[in-house]
Amino acid sequence: MKPFVSVILPVYNQEHYLAETVESILAQTYRDFELIIQDDGSTDRSAQIIAQYAAKDNRIKPYYEQNAGKSEATNSIVAKAEGELCAFLDADDIMLPDRLKQQVALHKSNPAIDASSSHCYYINENGNQFGTQRYPYFKTVEECNAARINKEWVTCSFTALMVSKKAFLSSGGLRKQFEPCEDFEFMNRLVDQKYTLIINPVVLMKYRIHPGSVTVRKPFLIYDTISYTKHCIQLRRNGQPEISFKDFMKIQEGHSWWFKFNRKRFNYSRILFRSAGFAILSKNYLSFAWQIATSLILSPNYVFKKVNNFSKK
Repeated sequence: MKPFVSVILPVYNQEHYLAETVESILAQTYRDFELIIQDDGSTDRSAQIIAQYAAKDNRIKPYYEQNAGKSEATNSIVAKAEGELCAFLDADDIMLPDRLKQQVALHKSNPAIDASSSHCYYINENGNQFGTQRYPYFKTVEECNAARINKEWVTCSFTALMVSKKAFLSSGGLRKQFEPCEDFEFMNRLVDQKYTLIINPVVLMKYRIHPGSVTVRKPFLIYDTISYTKHCIQLRRNGQPEISFKDFMKIQEGHSWWFKFNRKRFNYSRILFRSAGFAILSKNYLSFAWQIATSLILSPNYVFKKVNNFSKK
């Protein structure tokens, strides 16, 4: 008998966290699932860890491929999935015990929902909790439809995402050209194609922030790619063809030195503001003080806007 849920787990060099991630999946109170793990050409012990778990639990289906990147690995796993619903997570994050149970109940009681996500706890490399990642919107189908009509940006936690296999494949899956912001592009494309996304306002995941995270290692790449991704989404929404990242960066380089200076100043402010947020959640008050002060000096409008948004939540 086919499982109702397929847990989608692409893995690349996550030997330090993989066992804890797998254990959190196997400990789910909802049991009707398969766990498809695909090692994406890891050079550490990830493949061996996967094999050890697969030998213990027949719900685990392991695959070992050459490195192709997260998008292609994820798409490959979904194509193999037997479940009607696919639950995604990253190989360094942790499911809370009732995640699958709560999401399956939400989907079964609301057939109009194609995808759902949730809030997440922030944890560090040692698994210590230091805050909560919240997405205070898209609580109803009507809110999702309104966002699509108004051409708003769609953001949710991909590591807490559950989506029907049919919707994922029909919408085109993840696209490598937008990595490491492929999740943001996918969620906006999904909603633009009139699929419904709901964010359940409960915490169902632990999202790990650690020195190896791409958001920590390459913040400027994140901001360049998110700008490129937004540009392509806007082009699509206006009925125009997408452009390549290389062509997008040529456009950016063609701006005046003053435009480029302001862009870099703004991005530094965003990086420091985000780091200050993690510092205050970690009770590192000295680090918070200099980071928030520097962020404020670089872009006071950005900081005041973010603080105002937080105060409304």
